[in-house]
Amino acid sequence: MNNLKLEIRKRITFLFFMVLLVMVSLVARLAWIQIFQNTKYQNKALEQRLRQLQVEPKRGIIYDKNGVELAISASADTVVAIPSEINNPRQTAQQLADILDMPEDEIYSRLTRRAAAVYVARKTDEEKAKEIRELDLAGIRFTEESRRFYPKGDLAAHTLGFVGIDSQGLQGIELSYDDILRGNPGRILVERDAAGREIPEGIKDYIDPDDGHDIYLTTDNVLQHIAERELEKAMLEHEAKSGTIVMMDPQSGGVLALANRPTFDPNDFTSFSPEFWRNRAVSDTYEPGSTFKIITTAAGLEEGVVNPNDKFFDPGYIEVSGQNISCWKAGGHGSQTFSEVVQNSCNPGFVQVGQRIGADVFYDYIEAFDFGRKTDIDLVGEAQGIKYALDQIGPVELATMSFGHGITVTPIQLTTAVSAIANDGVLLRPHLVSEIRDSRGELIKEINPEKNKRVVSAETAQKTRELLAGVVEEGSGTKAAVDGYKIAGKTGTAKHYGVQLYDSSFIGMVPAEEPQMVVLVVLSGVSSYPYYGSQVAAPIFHNVVKDGLRYLEVPPQVSKKDDDDEIKRIEVPNVENLYLSQAQEKLAARGLNVKLEGEGEVIVDQIPHSQAVVNEGSTVVLFFEDGVSQESGYRVNVPDLRGMRIREAAELLGELNLRLRWNGSGIIEKQNPVPGVTVNSGEYIEVRLSEE
Repeated sequence: MNNLKLEIRKRITFLFFMVLLVMVSLVARLAWIQIFQNTKYQNKALEQRLRQLQVEPKRGIIYDKNGVELAISASADTVVAIPSEINNPRQTAQQLADILDMPEDEIYSRLTRRAAAVYVARKTDEEKAKEIRELDLAGIRFTEESRRFYPKGDLAAHTLGFVGIDSQGLQGIELSYDDILRGNPGRILVERDAAGREIPEGIKDYIDPDDGHDIYLTTDNVLQHIAERELEKAMLEHEAKSGTIVMMDPQSGGVLALANRPTFDPNDFTSFSPEFWRNRAVSDTYEPGSTFKIITTAAGLEEGVVNPNDKFFDPGYIEVSGQNISCWKAGGHGSQTFSEVVQNSCNPGFVQVGQRIGADVFYDYIEAFDFGRKTDIDLVGEAQGIKYALDQIGPVELATMSFGHGITVTPIQLTTAVSAIANDGVLLRPHLVSEIRDSRGELIKEINPEKNKRVVSAETAQKTRELLAGVVEEGSGTKAAVDGYKIAGKTGTAKHYGVQLYDSSFIGMVPAEEPQMVVLVVLSGVSSYPYYGSQVAAPIFHNVVKDGLRYLEVPPQVSKKDDDDEIKRIEVPNVENLYLSQAQEKLAARGLNVKLEGEGEVIVDQIPHSQAVVNEGSTVVLFFEDGVSQESGYRVNVPDLRGMRIREAAELLGELNLRLRWNGSGIIEKQNPVPGVTVNSGEYIEVRLSEE
C-alpha cells in the first residue's frame, strides 16, 4: 500500500514539474516576443496593414542647343483595379473593353487575379479616362503616371530615341542617358484593414520623387529640319534604300544635325518596324569610296611623299601585281599635277601616293584616324567598321584602300575623321550632349570638347583643305558649290557587290579657311541613274549648306584665287654623293622640297634624278644607304606615248622622271613597257617610230 502511494506521489511530482517547465517556457517565450522582439513584430504588423504605392518621378526634358523642347513628360491616367472591391467582374470587363479597345477576356483575367491591385490599362489618353470615370465602376481607380511626348514628331527621332511603358529609355539619348533622365521614384503609404479597405484617419505617408535631370543637346532643331527635309526629297528623287546626313561642328566635335531615312515617330514607335528605329549614322557601315581619298591626301602630304605640284600620268589604269586598276574616266586624265589628281579623283594617281606611303605607314594613319574602332559617341549600337589587319595588306589591298575600297566606315566615323582635317589636325570625340541641368535649371555638368590626339600637323590640314577646295571649284564636286563661300570637299561613289546598287556620298568643310561645319551626305542603295556622288550627293550638300549658312548668319567671303600666277618649271640638280646639309641647301635654293628615306650623312640616290624638269615646290626624295630599299614605293605609272612626237614624249617623261630611248624620227608607234605598267623612277622607255 505504501509503495503504491509513493508511486502516485512520484508521478504527481513529475507531472507538476513538467507543467511548471511548460509554463516557464511559455512565459519566457512571451517575454521574448513582447519585450525583446517588440519592435520587430510591431513593424511586421504595421507592414500587413500598410500598402505602398510607387510614385513615378517626372522624366527630365531633352532640349536642343537653343533650349527648344524635343522630349517632354506629361501626366497620364492609368486605370487600376482592386479585385476585392469588384462585385461583377464580367460586366465590369465588358464595360471597360468597349472604351479601352482591349479584349474583354484579357481585362476579365486581370480583374479576377488574387492581388491587392492590378493595372488594367496604363497611360490612357484623356478622353478614355474621362469616359471610365463617368461610369463610376466599383473597384476601378486611377493613378497618375508620366507619359513621354515628342512635340516635334519624327524630328531627330534617331537621336532622341524613345521610352517604354515604365518610362525606361529604349533607344537613342533616352537610353544612353536613362539614369540621368529617369530620376528616383517616391512612394505613398496607406493603412488598410484585413479586407483591403482604407482605414479612415489611418497612417499615411508621402515621399516626394526626385525628378530626372534635363539634357541640352548639341543638335540645332533648325539645322536638323533642313537636313531631314533635303534627305526626304533626295530619297524620293533618287530611289535610294536609305540615307544619312551628319552635320558636325569641327571645333567642338558637337553633332549639329543627324538625319536618317527611313525614320519613325517616337510618339508611336510600336507602329513602325524595328528596322526603322535603326540609327544608320552610327550602326551601318559602307565603303567610303573616293571620300576616303581625303585621308590618303593628308597622309601623303604629312609624310612628304607628295606635293601639290608633283606630276603624275594617268593612261586610264594602273597595273598592280598583274591586276589592272581602272580610273573612272575612260582613257584616263593624262598628265596632271597632284592638285589635279585630287580635283579629278583619279584612282591611279592615288594608288601611286599609297605606294609611296607604304603599307606600314598608311596603316598607322588609318589607326590614327580611328577607323576600325568606335568613336564612343553617346549613342548605343555603334559599329566599328572593317579594315584589313596589317599582315593582310598586300600591294593590291594597299592600292584599293588608297582610294577608299576594301575598308568600311560608319558615317559618324568618317565625319569625325574629316573634322580633324577641318580642326587643323586635331581629332575630337564626337558628342551629342552639351549640358546636364537639374529640374531647377542648375548646371550639373558641362560637356567640353574632348581631344583624342593630333593626327596631322596644322600645315598639312590646311594644305589638304586647299586641295579639296579645288575639287569644288573645278573638279568633281562643282555641284556642291555655294556662291560666296569657299568649300573644301570630296565626292564618293561605291558599288554594292553583285547588284546594280550604289552608295553616293559627298563630305565637305565650310568655310574652307576656318570651317564651322563639316557635312556628310550618304545615299545608300541608289538604283536610279545618275548614281555618282558628284551628281547625287553633291547637290544635296549644296542645299543643306546653303540654308545652314544663311541660318547661322555666316558672312560670305570673296574667294582668293591666284589664277594669274604661273607655276615655275625647275631643273632638278644632282645632289648624289653630297652631305645632307649640302643637298638640302642646293634644293632649297631652287624652291624644291625634300623627303628623306633612311638615315645617314651622304646621299646615295635621288628621285627625281638630276636634269629632270619639275614644278617649283615639288618634292625631291633623297635616299641614304639604308633607305634605298624604299625606292620601290616611288614607282611611276607609264604613260601612253603612242601618236606623240619625240620632243613631246621626252617632255612628258621628264615630268614623270622617266627617260626616253629611241632611234630614227617620226611618230611613236609602239613602246616598251606598255602604258599603265609601273616602273622604277628614272627607268628608260623604249619607243619605235613610224616613218612619216
